[in-house]
Amino acid sequence: MCYQKSLYQSEAKISKYMNRPPIETDILEPYNFNDGFTHSNIYIIPMDEPGHWYPANWGLVPSYANPDDFYKDRRYNTLNARDDKIFNSRLYSKPIREGRCLIFADGFYEPHHVGKESQPYFCYLQESKNYKEREIFTFAGIYTSDGEGSYYASLITVDANPLFEKVHNKAKRMPLALDRKFEEEWITEGQSESMIKDIMNEGFTTKSFTAHPVLNYRLKKNWDIKNTEKVIEPVEALDTEMSL
Repeated sequence: MCYQKSLYQSEAKISKYMNRPPIETDILEPYNFNDGFTHSNIYIIPMDEPGHWYPANWGLVPSYANPDDFYKDRRYNTLNARDDKIFNSRLYSKPIREGRCLIFADGFYEPHHVGKESQPYFCYLQESKNYKEREIFTFAGIYTSDGEGSYYASLITVDANPLFEKVHNKAKRMPLALDRKFEEEWITEGQSESMIKDIMNEGFTTKSFTAHPVLNYRLKKNWDIKNTEKVIEPVEALDTEMSL
């Protein structure tokens, strides 16, 4: 599943991508590495306020729950929402119908398993200048809101395509990075269940991704390089037979 992502961009570039300004200036904290379990620093365009982009917490919180208590409860992990279970989920069935959003990103991390070992791969658009200067895209997401400006979002995951079957070779899933022609449709109100399912089935971007192995942050104690370029630098692959 996708539990880490990157968004090392300026507010101006994010605003230009969807031709929408932030709800207020100076809300962006760029990062090369965001661990979803910190539940912070993602940026979304919500369906109920589509004229701006907003900061949000990573991890959908149901309306009846206190966010801090909900995140501490280990029974729930709402960083990702599976496309094949979302309409029947107690947590997700209402948001998928009434609270869809776009989640900005320029990269994400997926685990590649080699025997009993796991190595993260950093994934980004192939059209990017390089792995340091990346192009923006959006994930399909869902959200809830407390009505006072705080948003809580999950990103949608789908069955992996041939590239991500190789990368995420155990679970064979991938986040739904939307094709540009589906972005506005995703956050349009009044979409039927069948239309939403069509977007989840057909909406993955036609642009190509590339990926390379990076340091495994889980093996590093007191790691202080999470927001430096060190975290995205290529390292030697554990899987010497891996080809993308």
